[in-house]
Amino acid sequence: MKHITKTIALLLCTLMLLGLAACGGGNTTSPSTPAANAPAGSGSDAAPASYQDTIIIGVANDVTTLDPQGSNTDSNMMVFALTHDTIVEIDPDTGEIIPGLATEWSMSSDGCVFSFTIPAGVTFTDGTPLTTNDIKYTYERAAESSFTKTKVDLITGINVVDDTHIEITISKPSQEFLTLLAHRSMSILSEALVKADEFGYQVGSGVFAVDEWIPGDQISFLRNDGYRGTIAPTRSIIFRLIKEESSRLVALQTGEIDVCIDPLVTDLGYIEDDSNLELIKVPNVVMLYIAINNKKPGLDNVNVRKAIAYATNKEAMIIAGYNGEGTVHNNFINRGQFGLYEDLPVYEYDLDKAKAALAASGYAEGQLKFNVIYNGSAKENIALVLQEDLSKIGINLELSKLETAALKGILNDAALDYELCLYQWTDADGTDFTVRNMYGSSEQGGKLVKNGSNRAVLEDAVLNKMIDDALVELDTAKREQMYYDIELYLNEIMPVVPICTSMINIGVKKGLDGVKWVGTAKHDYRYIALPEA
Repeated sequence: MKHITKTIALLLCTLMLLGLAACGGGNTTSPSTPAANAPAGSGSDAAPASYQDTIIIGVANDVTTLDPQGSNTDSNMMVFALTHDTIVEIDPDTGEIIPGLATEWSMSSDGCVFSFTIPAGVTFTDGTPLTTNDIKYTYERAAESSFTKTKVDLITGINVVDDTHIEITISKPSQEFLTLLAHRSMSILSEALVKADEFGYQVGSGVFAVDEWIPGDQISFLRNDGYRGTIAPTRSIIFRLIKEESSRLVALQTGEIDVCIDPLVTDLGYIEDDSNLELIKVPNVVMLYIAINNKKPGLDNVNVRKAIAYATNKEAMIIAGYNGEGTVHNNFINRGQFGLYEDLPVYEYDLDKAKAALAASGYAEGQLKFNVIYNGSAKENIALVLQEDLSKIGINLELSKLETAALKGILNDAALDYELCLYQWTDADGTDFTVRNMYGSSEQGGKLVKNGSNRAVLEDAVLNKMIDDALVELDTAKREQMYYDIELYLNEIMPVVPICTSMINIGVKKGLDGVKWVGTAKHDYRYIALPEA
């Protein structure tokens, strides 16, 4: 547990916000800043007494690390949005790249050199200066983590021009390089603090700073009153871990918490009927899928994987898991991502075709037995549907419900000791980032090794080349077709089985404002506010 006190005096910088210059051109834009999320009246000149001092958010999943390069989970990403800055950000409403730390940037005519300017006088929340040397250190450190390595693989050189200017050279043009730099795992760290302190990575330059973290209980944040931009209207934010959905709802109803994340869909009526509460509903762009360990006996057979796909009753799963509030998803990337192939051939629920695929695998009915791991009540109900349907084609399925931390520990362990898992891919920004991390691998020591979030343990040189080629294609139409081809290839080898997207449900106290509710569930709480009664 680490306790941080802020004694900061930051220079307030006036930022001229410029968009990404087109390759070889000089077009600029003036995109919105994070301050645009703030409720009316918030900011450094707002009266703090007009807003509730502390807001408590009841969450289902625990924070597992305060190192931005140590995890890609939703709960951790929302922490890093509060405490750290990235060099650029993604506007959740438009998908455009907007300023983060950098006030302006440009790209060389060949698309391989990016030049960034950051304001002078920026400090971390402990008062130490942030310079471009810290950016260089952050990206070099990122190359050592499986969670961030793929984001910096293209970087061949980093030139610190001076404290406020830096040039980054990549090996080949990339249509998504800035999107990668905007990912919260690329949050800028202090070189001095990380090298001097075991927990130095938790100090950022963000709108808030970590106050106290009690793993398994809660984590609290204190406002950075010296932040260079718009000051948060709320002094303190607390993420309180309440694992049971019904308990989170009761805590909201009794006033113990102000925000209830992911209540049971069968309990949403209680929120709608309470005059003191409001139900927020956000269409979820994140796909739920069956992660299949393609290295395990039986599951290494493509026809067994196809049999599972044909036996997956997606509509029944939506009814069982989400009370019917969801949409069947058949693609291998998330809804809304560039290159999603609307005409992808579908593995319709068909037990006869499932039995035929199983017969083609060479395995007899009753010969295969697998275990599926999952977390949460919704996924438990979905697992029961899968278990019943697989039994109809002669595949036995054992169910293992785990706590979220235990499940992620198994998935991230080098032993890869799992067969099937109900899981979600929670990034919906760059298509390259999705396909590269979900299905890609890289060469290490003369052999292919799966990328960090490749739950299928897929190591496929043909697919890797398809992914690499699509990244550098400058013609938009050709690039879109290349992602169609990638989805067709994945549809043929079936490394995972996509299931559905659902709705994101949040119960809040009436009047709560300032949150960017995001379709990936990585909500932005920097300017959350609740007017005092």
